Amino acid sequence: MKDHLEMRRHMDLSLYNSVSYSDRSMTASFLLWDLSGRLVGYQTYNPLGSKNPRNDPHGGKYFTYTHMENREKKVRTPGVWGLESFNPVSDRVLFLTEGVFDAVRLHNLGLSAVAVLANSPKLLKPWLRILPVVTVAVCDGDAAGKQLAGVADSAVYVEAGKDLGDLTERELFSFYTKELSNFT
Repeated sequence: MKDHLEMRRHMDLSLYNSVSYSDRSMTASFLLWDLSGRLVGYQTYNPLGSKNPRNDPHGGKYFTYTHMENREKKVRTPGVWGLESFNPVSDRVLFLTEGVFDAVRLHNLGLSAVAVLANSPKLLKPWLRILPVVTVAVCDGDAAGKQLAGVADSAVYVEAGKDLGDLTERELFSFYTKELSNFT
């Protein structure tokens, strides 16, 4: 799993204190935090799992759990992954991504980014508004991307049919130059 994360997913594991992995079970776990520093959930990743069924803890590629804030209304506590990259004192911009590996690619460019990991990121909107930064959503061109764009100050879109986490180094540099460099 370590090799997979480093080689296939471009992750420098030394940068993160919120990642654990198991070579034996071929899974990785990413801890989710809120802005008060409270652990609110986790996401597991199994590269051998299936994208369908969604959010299946056993056979799925991804499984995300967050604390249930209000059981009656089924409201989950919003949390993000990647806060290690963010310095609220010196950073002027915080990039928002849909997934962990999208945020990793931005971290590799030296950018502050968090993965929201939510089908409905609107719960994050008030949370993000208290930050003294401009938020920029880096979105896929699908419905989830449009929802993510709705919680940020600005939004940019990855080319249709592409995923930020899967871009080649050349494609990533081109995307940075065309879409992100004006924010940095």
